[in-house]
Amino acid sequence: MAALSIASAGCDDWPRYANKPSTEADALTPDAPPSDGIRVAWSEPTADEETGDGPGAAEGIGLLEGIIRTGELTGLGWDVDATASRVSECDNALAFPPDAPGTYTGDVDWITVETAETGVLCLSLQTEIPDDTSEEALLARVDAVLYTLDDCNEPVALYVEDGTSNPIGADMPAGSIDWAIGVQAETVVSVGIAGFWPDDETLALPWTAHLSFVPGINAAPSALCPEVDE
Repeated sequence: MAALSIASAGCDDWPRYANKPSTEADALTPDAPPSDGIRVAWSEPTADEETGDGPGAAEGIGLLEGIIRTGELTGLGWDVDATASRVSECDNALAFPPDAPGTYTGDVDWITVETAETGVLCLSLQTEIPDDTSEEALLARVDAVLYTLDDCNEPVALYVEDGTSNPIGADMPAGSIDWAIGVQAETVVSVGIAGFWPDDETLALPWTAHLSFVPGINAAPSALCPEVDE
């Protein structure tokens, strides 16, 4: 009977790795997500600068760096009868807008970066729907698509979700949008943020974007993306 008591007491500390003292005070616990071990150096929040018809100048981003931007989409909607240019000034085929036929009728905001190394680009985008808005607007749909830019700073290719042909960040409900995708070193990319539904030129959606760059894990691209407080 004594032996049973001893065995039972020993199980209180099982599994052993969960109770073994660590030599590093900041080591992760066994059940902690890998992102808890990542420390991203975030920039100070800055307001989006309207650039007219397309992406602005690229800002460099290195591994374990993050950019915080705030802005506001003014007007949402999609005009299926509108004709959009499909050739860049460098004579490359354009990937914007991300659907056809038609184009956005409201505001399009851009965040443009150039990667210093190969890694995973993580986006966490929060949009706010005003309290005094219509019931239809509560179901607003937003695109936050990632594009590769050409030498003329125009979007000529878009990133798609792994194993699909769906543009990453496309057709998302307003509120909170998160994605992660691998990007090669020395690549200029831009996130195009726009709302396509409902058709409401008076609707305004404030947004806050956290864009970070972290090391990649092939099996789980988003594993090291930092958690962002909403």
